[in-house]
Amino acid sequence: MLHNFYIRQAIKITLQRKNIIFFCLIICSLLFSWGAKSDNGSRAISPNPSGNIPHIEESSPSADQADVSSMDAIIKAIYDSLSFHEKGEPNFNRFRFLFNPKAPLIRITAEGVNVWDVEGFASFFMGRVQRGEVKSFYEAEISRKTDAFGSIAQIFSTYKKAINTQNPESFVRGINNIQLYFDGQRWWISSLLWEDERIDNPIPQKYLR
Repeated sequence: MLHNFYIRQAIKITLQRKNIIFFCLIICSLLFSWGAKSDNGSRAISPNPSGNIPHIEESSPSADQADVSSMDAIIKAIYDSLSFHEKGEPNFNRFRFLFNPKAPLIRITAEGVNVWDVEGFASFFMGRVQRGEVKSFYEAEISRKTDAFGSIAQIFSTYKKAINTQNPESFVRGINNIQLYFDGQRWWISSLLWEDERIDNPIPQKYLR
């Protein structure tokens, strides 16, 4: 009898301890679940900590995948995006889409060298348009020399251009040195350098054929 009594007491205590453990497990589970929901909710409504807007890779009415499908297409898009008639303006949404965001744009002149990133060049050019210094702009390719290997290419694109005129006798020629690469899906411009022709710096005939 005494032996059975101690066994029953031991079982009772064990069951009570198991119930306590089970109850604690339920409470812990509920607290964990509540904390996870609260965390997810706060992350869902938290703002972008950097405040940055994605670059031109985002969908845009002026961003056309056809412009970057080939070297021919991307070169044509450079000239088309910058050219505009009077009372118009260049299409810099289209222009940005062609470039790696870190690509340098470098202008060589007799006075020196100007270096911009894509946004800096867009700001410089649009400033001249808004001040009325550039009321119309025309630029087109007249010849091209291409060197390519694998997914990289360098193009000497000879151009003619005009500012605030449609008179062919006032057109200026020069060369755009354009470096590009293909990432498996599209072409990117990695750098653009250009220099206008001058009396003391004529364009060699090999870049005019």
